[in-house]
Amino acid sequence: METYAEPLSKATTLATLSELLDSIEKSSSVLRESLQNQLAAGTNDSTYSESTATALNLRFHADAHVALHASKLRLACERLAHLATPPRHLVFEAAGSFYLTTALDIIVKSDIATIIEKISNKAGSAGVPVDFLAQESKLDADLLTRLMRHLAVAGIFEEVTLNTFANTTPSSTLINNPEFRAHLDLVMHEGRAAIPFFPELVSKRFSEPVPPPSAFSLYSDGQLFYDWLHSPAQADRLSNFNIAMRGMAHTEGLGFLSDDYPFHRLPTDRLIVDIGGGIGSLPTILLPALPNHRFVVQDLAPVVSQATEGASPVMKRWMDQGKVRFSFQDCFTPQPPEFRGAVFILKNMIHNYPDPKALDILRNLRNTNPHRLLVIDRLVIPQLKVTDSQARGLLADVACSQRAATFYDLVMASLHGGKNRTLEDWRKLLARGGFHLERIYPLRASTGQAVIEATCN
Repeated sequence: METYAEPLSKATTLATLSELLDSIEKSSSVLRESLQNQLAAGTNDSTYSESTATALNLRFHADAHVALHASKLRLACERLAHLATPPRHLVFEAAGSFYLTTALDIIVKSDIATIIEKISNKAGSAGVPVDFLAQESKLDADLLTRLMRHLAVAGIFEEVTLNTFANTTPSSTLINNPEFRAHLDLVMHEGRAAIPFFPELVSKRFSEPVPPPSAFSLYSDGQLFYDWLHSPAQADRLSNFNIAMRGMAHTEGLGFLSDDYPFHRLPTDRLIVDIGGGIGSLPTILLPALPNHRFVVQDLAPVVSQATEGASPVMKRWMDQGKVRFSFQDCFTPQPPEFRGAVFILKNMIHNYPDPKALDILRNLRNTNPHRLLVIDRLVIPQLKVTDSQARGLLADVACSQRAATFYDLVMASLHGGKNRTLEDWRKLLARGGFHLERIYPLRASTGQAVIEATCN
């Protein structure tokens, strides 16, 4: 005989439903007013945020307040869907979620969105019959139809008439976009290679005194992810990874970074040091808004060579002007004395490491007595009914669906043995590293990222 958890009472269900509908109506009103104002103002983008939102096809993100309500609306709608869906269905759909990943993988590799764009433009039609798509992609028409239909349920593509598919706003992000496709391929290829070993990792973490560092290390016969990635046999995967990192900047909406954190308040006589900064995506984003600041981008020697040799004309001009300098630096070794008192940035880096390794990085930085430490990383926000007052204060302006943040937490665990951290995790880690968490600045168009500002204890 089956047993069940105590069901929600009718009174509790009604109260929850009313709360969610009130939240949805409030946020919907903000979004509606924003769209009305945009229509009245015309199509001119008068601010940097407006032009960034237009470039990324984001309807509600030019204004941070409106973006916050867009996030609140999604959160409320997710909770409403959970409330209205039969509980068995929620569990059953989760069990089959890997079919969505498989469908997307096939579609991305075959570049179906671009094929639809080309054929529909040429024919002047809203959609493309699947027979044409099958012929162009050399895929079975019946199975392709069923893959497309499953993606259409998720909002990726639209079945406009029977067996005829058109792009949607989400699928349009794939059109002629090798950087975004590379980012997706990184998650789906390396992620799916590691995830079959995750049950073994969970068990060995409990039972063995020295467990394997990650699920990926079990897949790769003991190699750590970055060692594997830089091996000669994985040259194609390394190339995809480098392209994916450029795509990630757009996925995370980093174009809004100069508006989402007050970089202009940082003194111009303090260097801004981007640790593990790759080929310089951060100064590329920030320098147009911070023309009087100077950046040092640190990374390993091969990356620094790639950055300097392949620098764009704009980057070369900044380098000649002394606004950007690339420097070899291992983040686990002490910083040179010239960087004492600098502003240090750790962007999408700490999540690669478990606490002991993360602390090594933080303590090296603390020894330089930095003016500020800015950690740009995902913030996992558990769906708690009760939080302490300090957490409520720090998270007052933070509202983000946790779908990507929590799944990316598992990506970090499976690939690197790292983690995405909660607010409490960040407070404790920073304190152990010699820092005090001052404030959280959410990134309005990210998958749960924020600028975590810290100062020296």
